[in-house]
Amino acid sequence: MVTRVFLTLLGGVFGLVASAGDTVPPQPNVIIIFVDDLGFGDVGFNGATGPRTPHLDRMAAEGRQFRDFYVGCAVCSGSRTALLTGTHYQRLSMNPVLFPNSNQGLHPDEITIADMLLEGGYATACIGKWHLGHLPPCLPTYQGFQSYYGIPYSNDMWIDPANTLAADVVFREGVTREDLLAGTTLKNRVPLMRNEEVIEYPVDQTTITKRYTEEAVRFIHEQKAGPFFLYLPHTMVHLPLAVSEAFEGRTGELIWDAIEEVDWSVGEVLDAVVEAGIRERTLVIFTSDNGAAVGSSLPLRAKKGSVYDGGIREPTVMWWPGQIPAGTVCHDVAASIDVLPTLAHLCGGRLPDRKIDGLDMWPLMRGEEGATSPHDTYCLMHGPGTVRSGRWKYYPWPEGDSDRNPQPDTAEWSAARVQLYDTVADIGETTNVAATHPEVVARLQAAWVAHNEELAANRRPTVDMIRPAGAAPPNRPGSVTTRKPLNWSKVAKGKAYDTQAAPNIVGKAFQVTCELAGNDLEGVVVAHGGTVTGYSLYVRDGQIVFALRRDSNDISRVAVPLPRGSTVTVRATATKGSLLLQTDRGDAVAAASSGLLLKHPSESLSVGFDERMPVDPEQPAAAFSGDIQKLRVAPVDAG
Repeated sequence: MVTRVFLTLLGGVFGLVASAGDTVPPQPNVIIIFVDDLGFGDVGFNGATGPRTPHLDRMAAEGRQFRDFYVGCAVCSGSRTALLTGTHYQRLSMNPVLFPNSNQGLHPDEITIADMLLEGGYATACIGKWHLGHLPPCLPTYQGFQSYYGIPYSNDMWIDPANTLAADVVFREGVTREDLLAGTTLKNRVPLMRNEEVIEYPVDQTTITKRYTEEAVRFIHEQKAGPFFLYLPHTMVHLPLAVSEAFEGRTGELIWDAIEEVDWSVGEVLDAVVEAGIRERTLVIFTSDNGAAVGSSLPLRAKKGSVYDGGIREPTVMWWPGQIPAGTVCHDVAASIDVLPTLAHLCGGRLPDRKIDGLDMWPLMRGEEGATSPHDTYCLMHGPGTVRSGRWKYYPWPEGDSDRNPQPDTAEWSAARVQLYDTVADIGETTNVAATHPEVVARLQAAWVAHNEELAANRRPTVDMIRPAGAAPPNRPGSVTTRKPLNWSKVAKGKAYDTQAAPNIVGKAFQVTCELAGNDLEGVVVAHGGTVTGYSLYVRDGQIVFALRRDSNDISRVAVPLPRGSTVTVRATATKGSLLLQTDRGDAVAAASSGLLLKHPSESLSVGFDERMPVDPEQPAAAFSGDIQKLRVAPVDAG
């Protein structure tokens, strides 16, 4: 096993770094439980009425709730980057979501919580979903963790044949070593790894929460002499949902069964800490990576993928008997980027020499009188972006179906083109009060502009992952993998085609032409790309929409009514400064665009659906309901 190891600093260099009056034990144990896709309204202490979460409710009663706690991204990889590095994922050039066919991952030069604590003599372990790179040098064992046990990305993905197989790897469901080495991949069939080797493929997902928990409890007892850092990022409750036999059918809803099993896991971890006799020197932090995908984000607005609060404001509890006041609630803004600098303070860690974005939130955690948020403004640039400051939540883009291009500067804005919500009076973000608070809008717009300018000027790179020579490519299951140019006369609805077979339209004007047939049409016609870049054509609420995502923060759209009845021909054209959309029975409609694609999408070209993360967060999730009789995408000068 290759493990990144640092020399332990002696003397006062790694002693307890604490302010006068602190009585925290030196080098406390740290456990971070990071659930996948758990919504604000999925836990009892936030009012859930479906799933029962007695162990989390107990944790809240014995610890401190954070009601305004934000994660660094509305989807997986960006959120994990922010938590572990204390840094906005955009600063580190990370994609919001990595896939088994991604080429880059978290740079090992970045300092993670595990790196920092390992340097100080902590035992470190990651048990669960990683999702920051599945090959060297991006695996957990290159990022400060002495051991790893888990699934390297989301459980709805597939395996990369480049991963090293353990000598005693267990193959299941009829899969053979020969199948895998030949490049056969299966959707929702993912590997279980220990350290840097695959030990089971495909993993039995019905057992995964239970097995993670058993590994975690074992680690706690083995390392109870401390200090230790346990990072427990659960695979559940991400789709596809699965539970062990003990939780199957408990509630009548699979999502609730899965939540209850995660709650059971929390109880087992807390009990292990108590049984090991280390409760007074162990900090446990519980939160989620983003909002609910299947469950509930109520009373917040929206869900996973959105920068409305339902996508990024998470159910959070911090537990440390004797240090964090029991049964208390914090309403000040804090964020996952604050965990690393806070642990540096509590554990005597050395902060990275390079810039990070988090701040010490220990005064909030311990409930100091007069403590306030360390963030005057908290900016989060996933998608179109948002700013939280005190009670205010600001969006420099308009609500609804109109153009989401953010306001360009601090001098020009209008109430019709931005959103402002009072999250105290209006937790569901239902009433836009931008028009009545122009001074707040101006201040937060200036913060948004300054944040973007600073991020753009100070980005750091990802790193290329290392693929063994001769390894089969990590093709998406069911994708057509030929690199020959697509034969548009043969493309079929329901198929995904390798991105390299799609036309290269980087920096080029291009046109999507299609013939659609059917009644009450709805859904995605074609999509090429995802949350980083790409384009999609879709039908929603009687309109056909052409969307172009130039980068993760820049989406342009144009829409026209879709005629009912017989076959309709649609032409969607992207030029340097505009999008143009027309049917054969209506006038052309144009909308402004900030430019053409800057890079070729890494995701497949999907026909009749969008296979992975949506190009446009406003597009329907459903596949196209009608027939696609013809389809072609080509540079405009290619005819």
